Order: sequence, then structure tokens, then C-alpha cells
Amino acid sequence: MRRQQRTGFTLIELLVVIAIIAILAAILFPVFAQAREKARAISCLSNTKQAGLAFAMYVQDYDETTPKMGYGVDWWSIIYPYTKNLQLYLCPDRNEGNDTSCPNNDGSYCLTLNSYPGYGYNWGPIGWRGGGLLGAQIQDPARPGHSMIPGVTLASIQFPAATFAFGDTYDTPRQTLGIGFAGCTFTGTSNAQLRHSSGQFNYAFVDGHAKSVKVQSGYMGDDGNGAFGGRLVMVRDSTLAQTAYCADPNYPLTNSPWSPDTMPIPTDGSVTCGQAQQYILTHFKPCTPSNVPGDDCLFTN
Repeated sequence: MRRQQRTGFTLIELLVVIAIIAILAAILFPVFAQAREKARAISCLSNTKQAGLAFAMYVQDYDETTPKMGYGVDWWSIIYPYTKNLQLYLCPDRNEGNDTSCPNNDGSYCLTLNSYPGYGYNWGPIGWRGGGLLGAQIQDPARPGHSMIPGVTLASIQFPAATFAFGDTYDTPRQTLGIGFAGCTFTGTSNAQLRHSSGQFNYAFVDGHAKSVKVQSGYMGDDGNGAFGGRLVMVRDSTLAQTAYCADPNYPLTNSPWSPDTMPIPTDGSVTCGQAQQYILTHFKPCTPSNVPGDDCLFTN
């Protein structure tokens, strides 16, 4: 009698094939996810670079003075005439909320983004105290009862190649990249959960170049007596931190009389703009499960 030839797979063979496919998927899916994240980070860096170039053109057209901030006016709408592209201000890794800004300051002309900008302007490292591309917040002489934040001259920026103009932020609704504001809506509990490859923020510098910079986060105060949202984000490089947030690293971080803050940084001028990050590193302990949230501490991983 002739033996009948087998025409199918055995159960063992099918299980082996399925196991191989599962192993390959487990290996490749994280790779694909990393590739997508890298693509988003590159897109974000390109946007940041373009915003930085628009900032440079604005400064040249306005007597070498940086854009001021005022009632109902955000930085991105001020440089919009130099970009003509609202999508430029949207980071692929941020898609919540929306933002409207009226650059004429009278409601006659407004621009709207369908999500919050992914990038913030360099107001300085701590609250409204100034030190960056803006001075301390003051009362607007043209609008009694309202505030404005004056720009600074290009000549006053001592290290343009090492000073931020714009960069990644979690701040909302008025976007800044300052240490005490940039972590506002960040809800992670480690540096690994920060955007762009575990905490690589993109920044445009005053001289026009842009690059990715390693940052770290943590908690600063609680119940409003600290950073916005109780979170902070700052660069890790201590040398860069001395100039990154500061037009003049020796600018004293005294409180703004018009808009004082309660961030745990001395207000008597004993800490300068260039010393803000080092003060935090010296006075803030590492975050542990027993001391967060609420305490002044920094994530170490």
C-alpha cells in the first residue's frame, strides 16, 4: 500500500513560526517607534531653527531690539510675518489645547493655533524676573492696569552663540522656556519621560543656529509656591546653563514688583541669572518616591 504524503504543517511547526514572528515583532516594534520619534524630533528641530531665523530678521528690522510681550500677544504671532506658516510653531510631540494671539494688541487682527506652541521664548530662567531676551515684567504705559515685558537690545546679549532665543517647552498658556515655567504641563516622573529621546530639547540660539540639548526635570515647590505646575525643566550642561537663559549672566534675579513670584530662588539679587541652575543643583535634593511630588528635588534618571 502506498503511504499518503503529508501536505500541511504540524502544530509544532506552526507554533515555531508564530514564536519567530513574535520575537521579530518584539525586536522591530521598538526600533520603529524610535525611528518615528527621531523623525518627530528632527521635524521639531527644523521648526525651531526656522523660528530662530525669523527672530533674527525681526531684530534687524526693529532697531536690534528683541520682541516685547504684552497683553494678549504671544511671541509666535510677532514673528509670524517672517514665517507665514502657523504649522511652524507646532511641535509633533505636543498636540493639546489651542492658542490665539492678537499682535496688534487691539483685537483687530488675530492668529490662532490649533494646539499650544511646542516652543517657548527666552524670558529668563526664573518667573517674571527677566534676564533673558526680555526684562522684568512691568506695567504697560500704554495700557494702565495691564502688564508688558520689554525686549532687550542685541548689543546687551553678551554670548549670542550660547543664549537661547526659542526652544521646547511644556509651558502654557504663555509659552516660555525658563526653568520655572518649562515644566508646567509635564506629568512624567523621570527624565526618561521628557520629550525627544528621553529629554533632548531643541533650542534656537540668538546667533541663528539650533541644536538638541540634554535637559532634566524635577519638582519646584507645591500649591503654587514654586514653579508653574510645580515642575521645572533645565539644561544639564552646567557651563551652557550660565549663558543659555541670560542676555547678561550677571543680571540679578530680583523679584518683579509688578508680578512677583514665589519660586524658591532668593529675590535679593544674591543669585544672578547665570547662577540659577547651579543654585538649584546645590539646594535641591534627588527625587525619591518618598519626597515627591511637592518637594524641591530633581529627577536623576
